[in-house]
Amino acid sequence: MKSKLITTLFLLLIATASCNVVDSISGNEENDNPIELYPILLDGEWGYIDKNGSVKIEPQFQNADVFSDGLARVRYRWSWKYINENGDFEIEGDFQSIENFNDGLAAVRIDDRWGYINKKGNFAVNPRFRSAYPFSSGRAFVRSIDYSEYYYIDKNGIRIESVSLPDDMDFVENNTFSNGRALVNDDDLFGYIDQKGNTVIELKYPEARPFSDKLAAVKISDKWGFIDNSGSVVISPQFISVGDFGNGLAPARSSTNQFGYVDKNGSSVIEEQFDEVETFNEDRAAVKIDDKWTFIDKSGNQISSAKFDEVDAFYNGLARVTIVIPIDDEFEDRYGYINKSGSYVWFPTN
Repeated sequence: MKSKLITTLFLLLIATASCNVVDSISGNEENDNPIELYPILLDGEWGYIDKNGSVKIEPQFQNADVFSDGLARVRYRWSWKYINENGDFEIEGDFQSIENFNDGLAAVRIDDRWGYINKKGNFAVNPRFRSAYPFSSGRAFVRSIDYSEYYYIDKNGIRIESVSLPDDMDFVENNTFSNGRALVNDDDLFGYIDQKGNTVIELKYPEARPFSDKLAAVKISDKWGFIDNSGSVVISPQFISVGDFGNGLAPARSSTNQFGYVDKNGSSVIEEQFDEVETFNEDRAAVKIDDKWTFIDKSGNQISSAKFDEVDAFYNGLARVTIVIPIDDEFEDRYGYINKSGSYVWFPTN
């Protein structure tokens, strides 16, 4: 496999912490054309198949992730690297950990500090954070190196500040921007900020979820409802539990111990019948029935019998599924892919 780029600046970072090691982020916009390659595990090594199930990058990696923003993170000979769609190494370095590219940048860890690199492999934001999360809409959520605070930065590493920004934000797992809003938490109350850091929806909810498909779930008193971008309630609080909207539908539980789906009017369109559910994506949603998973379409029809032990959301037309196989006294995970009709494109292997 041919290496295209070896990042050499990492050995200089400890001695050189000034801005001269920071490259411009221009020219690193997100690729709008997704790469339709999918990681597979075969005989203990990871490679990639195409949408038809043909091997395109031979299994050779210890770990492999999906392509994101034109590159995929892999582990090769105990080192983390990024590859392109041909399987060539694009970025190599002395990384302890790396994350996927999003919005043109990727979080990487070196010397126990996180920073962000661009697609040239150069640091756009020097490593100086205890933890760092993906960029979205030009913003990323980070934790200070002394553990004392969380805040947002822009692509130059500059802290986002506003007079209406909460003084002491707490950790929020779903911290990316969506529909121009990010979920924030301060003293166990949730609200939303815009990209400038302004509080645009007051921190007043005891529980809340991020915006998705232009609506956000919030808990008012003891029931869940949904608000729009302005904070106006568009679906009154009436649900015991909900998930996020996707493809116009959201998981919801109103009167039973099982889940169904509602539309943006709050009307039930798929009756409550599933033990567990996930958000719709690419017009398919994962549902759990009698301890096994399958997928349904927007009419509630199953695309296969419930036979999978784990599933991932659909991604460019395929979904990864996991079958757990008992072998002697142990269990072994085998990974496969199905299409939107529920047919195998890649039968589960290990």
